[in-house]
Amino acid sequence: MSSSIDLGGPATGPLRGVTVIDLSTVVMGPMAGQILGDFGADVIRVEPPFDTARISPGGMSRTPGMAPLYLQNNRNKRNVALNLKDPEDRAALFDLLDDADVLLTNMRAGALERLGLGYEQIRERFPHLVYAHAQGFNAQSSQAGRPAYDEVIQAVTGLVNLHDRAAGSVQFLPTFIADKTAGLYLLAGLLAALYHQARTGEGQLVSLAMADAMIAINLVEHLAGEVFSPPTGPVGNPMSLEAEHVALRTADGGAISAIPYTNADVRTLLIGAGCTELAADPCWDAEVTDREQRRVGVRAVIANSTTRTTAEWTDYLTANDMPFGVVVDIADLPDDPYVREVGLIEEVEHPTEGRMKVVTNPAHFSKTPTNIRRLAERAGDSNDEVLARRSADSAA
Repeated sequence: MSSSIDLGGPATGPLRGVTVIDLSTVVMGPMAGQILGDFGADVIRVEPPFDTARISPGGMSRTPGMAPLYLQNNRNKRNVALNLKDPEDRAALFDLLDDADVLLTNMRAGALERLGLGYEQIRERFPHLVYAHAQGFNAQSSQAGRPAYDEVIQAVTGLVNLHDRAAGSVQFLPTFIADKTAGLYLLAGLLAALYHQARTGEGQLVSLAMADAMIAINLVEHLAGEVFSPPTGPVGNPMSLEAEHVALRTADGGAISAIPYTNADVRTLLIGAGCTELAADPCWDAEVTDREQRRVGVRAVIANSTTRTTAEWTDYLTANDMPFGVVVDIADLPDDPYVREVGLIEEVEHPTEGRMKVVTNPAHFSKTPTNIRRLAERAGDSNDEVLARRSADSAA
């Protein structure tokens, strides 16, 4: 597949011509901003001047060098260092907003207002602006001022409890799932507001709470019987919460994901595991069978799955057209045949950080392809370029 990396080249994505001021930190906001940049927007990341003797604000993703998390969330952005507590630098930001289409931030509302950057404080001066603001808890709730990180949101939105129900452990999901999910919701809302802006010229506030996004996501399947009033059953998707809802270990120490969602799938797995007698049970011919019978079948497969190697299960399940996947060690993803085939990870030379891997954007547009034209910058790298026009206007 052709490369999407064109360092120094022009924007080619569908949002070229859109200007975004990115005041966000850590993961949620920066990820949304990076996708906008991948889609062709001119994203100007604004952060405090960076003192190499300390970790910068938002600093779990930034160090005196460039940490991996920062590099992975801040490409296709020009970086401007401004001290927003300084009136002169704050005036420079307002000048940037004059020409911007979007202001993206996940700073807490109180901090924004102290800087004179609350939505109600600037909406009259910038009526065209899409003001996208994300925070931990809903701004209209009693929890609005609470600080929040990913694990906090996993806890209060039921995700940790789901893990406890399924596996008996109050363990966090080993990924920044709340940050990334909320980032995608924020991006979707922001794009919808840009569409409205393009049609009417009107800006608006797009607000999103991480907690709200994760509750909405968790309840897609887990609201279950509580969908109805009165309820027809408890909350929780039964199959997802089964202790046996796990990948199958194979004879050579590997594992496969082969979850039986249909009676035909159950029978296929039972035959593959050598449970021919159980597979012949007429219950698997019925359109609907008792859930306990289905669980018995799954448990039998798990107990006997090590009779086949990973390769043998692969051949067997492929031949029977059953959906499955071999469990891949995340450390092997950069060299995974599928990842290499689709060009999802590429290597480039960063001007200050050296050789690095870049995860390309997974969205593909037939007319306006995404491209990576700028790698993550250090604080202030684009000050001269971005603020040059303001300096020229001042001189005039």
